[in-house]
Amino acid sequence: MPWTCSIGSTRSSPSVISSSTRSTPTGGRGRCRREALQDYAAQYYAFESNFPRFLSALHTRSDRPDVRQALLENLWDEEHGEANHAELWLRFGEGIGTDRATIRGAAHHEATARLVETYRRLSAEAPLAAGIAAVYAYEAQVPEVAAEKMDGLRDRYGVDDARTLAFFALHSTLDVEHSAAERQMIRSLAPSPAEEEAALEATGRALDAWWSFLDDVRAHCPTPVA
Repeated sequence: MPWTCSIGSTRSSPSVISSSTRSTPTGGRGRCRREALQDYAAQYYAFESNFPRFLSALHTRSDRPDVRQALLENLWDEEHGEANHAELWLRFGEGIGTDRATIRGAAHHEATARLVETYRRLSAEAPLAAGIAAVYAYEAQVPEVAAEKMDGLRDRYGVDDARTLAFFALHSTLDVEHSAAERQMIRSLAPSPAEEEAALEATGRALDAWWSFLDDVRAHCPTPVA
């Protein structure tokens, strides 16, 4: 089976993840208390602040200039300038009432630590195409999820200022480009059935870690407010 068909069937999980965000703190099926939303901000920051390092690890491991260039463009988008992506997430946290020190210093839940470790291992130790597939498993779902989260924040929490929503506004479009580039890289780096299988296995591991993270987020919002 061609890689594009196989990964298409695996991508059914991100769309379900997107739907599940409606019952997480930023979603629209009731709403969690503000404290749960603030905890979500702190837990997600653990991944967001490490994401550039995952890209950097993949970039360092590639011997192909075209692949390094594509990864570098993604890394540049993540980290350059004052309004880098981790900074935008901190501004989101401030907008919902928690300070930067609290977000940066928060103890990580077990599922959060497992998510970060899964990506660390896949980006540093898995075959290159498999590591990029894990990144793709995340970035391919981000545009839809980001748009839904903005809607939930506006409708359920009255959060509508541009500074607080900037992270989601940016990712609702930017990761369309990133995920398209990742698809092309994986196609070229995984031409054999065995390499395709490794990429799909990494995608599954990444999605399992995201499911665990999202389940944990929901567990910290057991009684949504109507």
